[in-house]
This record gives sequence, structure tokens and C-alpha cells, in this order.
Amino acid sequence: MIFPLLNIDGSKTESIEISDKLVKLKVNHKLIKFVIDWQFNHAKPRTAKTKQRNEIRGSTKKISPQKGGGGARHASKKAPLFVGGGIAHGPKGANYKIKKINKKVRKLALAQTLSKKH
Repeated sequence: MIFPLLNIDGSKTESIEISDKLVKLKVNHKLIKFVIDWQFNHAKPRTAKTKQRNEIRGSTKKISPQKGGGGARHASKKAPLFVGGGIAHGPKGANYKIKKINKKVRKLALAQTLSKKH
């Protein structure tokens, strides 16, 4: 098929020939949605990070004796229970689950999107 090429101002300058295989592809909506989700996931900067209890600076000395104090058993001040301690299940920065998509699948989804647009 022959398609016209357009400039930014909307005027037609020349035409381009595209294979009929590319234009008449069967569209898989789930595949296109998967690729769009992958693109959105990679567009987000993952900057939020909290310190875990192993990253807090300070002493690991036991707060009170294990027995005989009459209170609860505690380890160090780094525990998430205490003010100034680590965060239990906070964001971990750049370590997040990355969806992997093969290059051929990405190209196929782009071709299907262009085919649907036609």
C-alpha cells in the first residue's frame, strides 16, 4: 500500500510504500496493553527509598535484659518498633520488579498498533 508522508504543518510532500503484511495484521489487544504497561513502568523514576534496619547507624546493644525486667523482649533500637529505627516494608529505591519484554514482541505490538490505526 502507498501512504502519503506529511510534514509538521500538514502538507503532503511525497509517499511511501508499506508492505501489505504490516497493514493487515491481526490485532492482539492484550499484547498491546502489556507493552503500554511496560512503557509506563519504565517511565517512572523510582526515587523513594527508606532505610531498612540493617542500614541504620547505631549500636546493636540489647536495650534491657532478656529476663527479669518485667517488660517485653527487645533487641536493639534499630528495630522498626522504635522511633529512629528502620522502616519495615518501605520503598527500596531502584530495586523494583522490572517487567521484561522481548524486542520482537515490542516490534510486533508496534506493528499491530499501526495496523489498527490504519
